[in-house]
Amino acid sequence: MDAMVEALANRLPKEPFDLLGFSMGGYLACAFAIKYPERVQRLMVLSNTASGLLESERKQREVALNWVSSQGYRGIPKKKAQAMLGKRHKDNTDLLALIQAMDATLGEAVLIQQLTSSLDRPSLLSELEQTHFPICVSVGEEDELMPASALSHLNHSDRYEVRVAADCGHMLPIEQPKWLADVLVQFYSGGCVTR
Repeated sequence: MDAMVEALANRLPKEPFDLLGFSMGGYLACAFAIKYPERVQRLMVLSNTASGLLESERKQREVALNWVSSQGYRGIPKKKAQAMLGKRHKDNTDLLALIQAMDATLGEAVLIQQLTSSLDRPSLLSELEQTHFPICVSVGEEDELMPASALSHLNHSDRYEVRVAADCGHMLPIEQPKWLADVLVQFYSGGCVTR
């Protein structure tokens, strides 16, 4: 994880800029913002809470790593793709095909690297709260990867703008693109996002 943050530090602008991260990229964006707060103007995190992994998700990742190591990888199963979507979208063939296409583009090596590097993932919430740039966390209301305790913490802190998309699982950008576009425009233009 530290190496990925340093790789970002070498590629991203040195002057303050707006930062957005989705899913594991959201966790990485938070880690970058904590290490280089002077370089972040505004931070938006999608489908992540900067908290540690749920134990159930950690176990699923370990099982997936063991399976891929012994059996090889043949792409994301339909059932796993469906689990990433909200109830309304679970049978949307276009969204399922898009998830499978994204997975195929990244391939086995990226999957192994992502699963391995994110197994030991400490919570970043207390460190993130010490920064001074605006932070917006946007999640799907049906995202099974979101720890309820972390969402409760975010909602009870004045440090975060928390936005929850209805009819949405983990794949916020493709499940609720218009809703997300409106949130992005409002947040990055410097305004408060309306609840």
